[in-house]
Amino acid sequence: MADTIIKGNDLMLFDNAGKSLAYATAHTFSLSGDTADISSKDHGIWGASEITKINWEITSENLYTENEFDNLFNIMLTREPIEVEFGLKTETGTGTVVDGDYPNWTPSTGHTYKGKVYITSLNANANNGENATFSCTLTGAGKIVKSA
Repeated sequence: MADTIIKGNDLMLFDNAGKSLAYATAHTFSLSGDTADISSKDHGIWGASEITKINWEITSENLYTENEFDNLFNIMLTREPIEVEFGLKTETGTGTVVDGDYPNWTPSTGHTYKGKVYITSLNANANNGENATFSCTLTGAGKIVKSA
């Protein structure tokens, strides 16, 4: 069976209640590894490394609303981790949240990644004549797991 190409509007970021986070226009999920040098004389001119830790973060670009920005602002000030879920939304087709077809988007079972994060960056953007936006960086606080 061939893989299905996923559209960006079907991948969402959800809070611990399963509600989509803010009015997102884009998300980036990053997974990276810290490495340690394990080179020896036996490696000759070639370096060698091993992964010692896995790090992850999600960035979110959003349309600015006072409620959504204030919510993330307050969470950041608590300096406590929150649980998020990144992955496919359940609802598909022509329905929208804005038009009231759904109360909110919900995560799809078995097609998401879940973990705790700290909000480590929150930036508001207010360009003249354009919609105000904000971005935030959510840095993983421990492991991230694929939902079962």
